[in-house]
Amino acid sequence: MKLRTTTNFHIAGYSYAFFWWGLFTIYCIGYQVNRWRIFLHRRKQLKLQKEGADADIIAAAASFDPALPWERWMRPLDRVVAIPWVTEMIAIKHIVGVSLFLIINVLWTLFAPFKWNDAFSSYKWESIGLFDRRAAFIGMVNWGFVFMLASRNSLLSAMSGFTFEQMIPYHRWLARIGLLEFIPHFVWRMMKGYYKTYTPKDALFYNIEYTSGTICMFGFLLLFITSFGYIRRHFFEFFYYAHIIGIIVAIIFACIHEVMCFVYFIPVVIMWVADRCWRSYQSWLIPVTPIQISAAIQKTERQEGIVRVVFDHGQLGRLYHPGQYVFVAMAKKGKEWCKWQFANWHPMTISEVFRGSRGASSFTTLSTDSSVIDEAVTPTDNKKTQIDKLPTGKQDYAPNAAVADHTDAASLGSDDSSSLNTVHLRRRGAASVASSDSDSSNMVATLHIKALGGFTRDLLDHADKNLPLHFKVDGPYGPRLEYQDYKVLSCFAAGIGITPALTLIKDCVERRSAGVSTVITHYIQLVWVVRSSEEVKAFAEQIDYWRERARVSILPMTLDLAIYVTREPLGQDNISGFDKTVYGSRPNISACMDTCPEQKSVFVHTCGADQFMTTVINQAVTRKWDYHHETFEF
Repeated sequence: MKLRTTTNFHIAGYSYAFFWWGLFTIYCIGYQVNRWRIFLHRRKQLKLQKEGADADIIAAAASFDPALPWERWMRPLDRVVAIPWVTEMIAIKHIVGVSLFLIINVLWTLFAPFKWNDAFSSYKWESIGLFDRRAAFIGMVNWGFVFMLASRNSLLSAMSGFTFEQMIPYHRWLARIGLLEFIPHFVWRMMKGYYKTYTPKDALFYNIEYTSGTICMFGFLLLFITSFGYIRRHFFEFFYYAHIIGIIVAIIFACIHEVMCFVYFIPVVIMWVADRCWRSYQSWLIPVTPIQISAAIQKTERQEGIVRVVFDHGQLGRLYHPGQYVFVAMAKKGKEWCKWQFANWHPMTISEVFRGSRGASSFTTLSTDSSVIDEAVTPTDNKKTQIDKLPTGKQDYAPNAAVADHTDAASLGSDDSSSLNTVHLRRRGAASVASSDSDSSNMVATLHIKALGGFTRDLLDHADKNLPLHFKVDGPYGPRLEYQDYKVLSCFAAGIGITPALTLIKDCVERRSAGVSTVITHYIQLVWVVRSSEEVKAFAEQIDYWRERARVSILPMTLDLAIYVTREPLGQDNISGFDKTVYGSRPNISACMDTCPEQKSVFVHTCGADQFMTTVINQAVTRKWDYHHETFEF
């Protein structure tokens, strides 16, 4: 086995890798420079506030566009379309990008290593035996990128600002392109093997080189066949384990087939293993204290039911940003610790966080096994928990506030999801924002999970039966949404897609009400589409809390909340907490956006079905607004 670093096809491979890594480095430098520009703007705002500058001066300083000029010029390319049999939603800029990527791959396959020779006046068509190996080496480089793009924690993400869910589509596209580049090599070598002895077996297994290459290709084909959207959505465990088996087989036999594969695969495999180690540390060693699992809404004929999970995370206060999500693994209690369920990680958006929390022990008595959610939690000695008061003159009202100060915050009734004193936790969180209290990395958070698939239906069943579960959390993940640099936050959600918007709106309301000058967002719009009005009950307390904080806000803000109930045509009254309730119809997205008082500085967030998000995104692009859409196409 000899490293052939000077061969034509190897030079094509590493020159192709250097080309893309060079472009990526330039992008990362530009991204970091822009982050520094935003940082300097916010520091200027804080300085003006501390110096007691006039309100007009502060308002003028707040007129800041976080987007760069060429981002505005290229905004029409952000429009999303559907490609039949491929994807339901893809941006035009991504279609253009993938097309250019394919063109560059073809150029490298045909012309690399681009060595000029005066003796030739025209292009010389090389032999197929050279082209197929060039394509294979370029495919190896692309599969190295595929590994990087599948890592949840990597330097690539920190440098570029791309988060895991943003990189996953590129992971799939590059994997398919890389496999396509392997096909000519595989087919051509099959033909060569057959012509050696004219025996069908020798087309695949002529010698160790042919045998290892065939097994390697079978591993890549297994990855491809099991990665289709239908299999991912309906047979996730099969997709997941086939991915692990396929990639292990493919890499081992690729390195046996061609020793140069070590050069391209081993560095990224080491980074992938490091990512897995870090994920294991986050999910197994960072303390996560489960508090309560309960049915926020019972399953009925009109809706599937919603489960609420409350937990305390040892590092969430330091790592979390509104709109982010975690990966959750759960397993039945009482089984062996090494359960296959702990290999199944499901992405869940955090629906609410409570600032100022000092861990679950400050308001509840838990099982000594911190990895177990147990509904049968009871307070000891019926001792009352001391409740922190807001500063004098800033005391706010919250629903049930009259009894909040006298409620045993440690009580966790198994039959009532609201028995956990979230009112107290929200009040303490508001005080924490006002006093910049951030001395603890602990944070209590909730997940609201709709019972749509097999895993979530089992979870609802466990909540109904009061069964304890082992519970692991990996994260948080997702982008840091910089909504605070825009004057308007406009959220469009469908069904349980409301969860990321809940954390964004709560964060904005708390920071504006506390007088945080770097948040210039003064108008918050929410358009929520649900099938049944029963879904609102799971989040009614949060919406009431927004209203109360807005009334006592130091900095002015306006809440414009609208809900559309599509399957209740006979509704009569406005749903509590909302300015507008419409029964029996869906919203006109364009008309909703037209109601925003500010049409230039707007940040749009949307989460829901692909068709719903496509409409929202395209309307935002038409207005040249910045947007973010939630996706869990993992």
